[in-house]
Amino acid sequence: MERKNYSPRSLDMKKQARFPYKVLVIEDHFLIAAAAEQAIADLGYEVIGAAASRTHALEYLGKADIALIDLNLLDGASGLEIARDFTKHGASVVIVTANPEAVPLDTDSAIGVLAKPVDDASLSRVLKYLASRREGREIRCPRELQLFTGSPLLEA
Repeated sequence: MERKNYSPRSLDMKKQARFPYKVLVIEDHFLIAAAAEQAIADLGYEVIGAAASRTHALEYLGKADIALIDLNLLDGASGLEIARDFTKHGASVVIVTANPEAVPLDTDSAIGVLAKPVDDASLSRVLKYLASRREGREIRCPRELQLFTGSPLLEA
């Protein structure tokens, strides 16, 4: 039996083929953003970038399939406004914040809220849920993700 040699590049291509979704991290704390980007890439998703403010985030408008957005950014509490913009452009949006109680549960600007800190296993479950919903498949919502009552996914 012949042994196949896989280069890191070929493994990366296989991961991207498995999870073709483009993920954007909108987070103003550099180390948190970098850790999230690495974890998302390790899970096989394509990370298209990270943004720390509304102005920077809007450069990615229409390019992300999934956006993970912090509530409070460098330019203030602009997370919900950014989420609304990305949702209007077809992205699946989750608010990621240390203060989930600060997000109104009836918002229609995102699918739900994920409380920080977020471990890799929780991130994996949430991304899998979002990917499945984008594909039109119904799967159980991970316990870590609190869905909003006005969520675009609940209305579909």
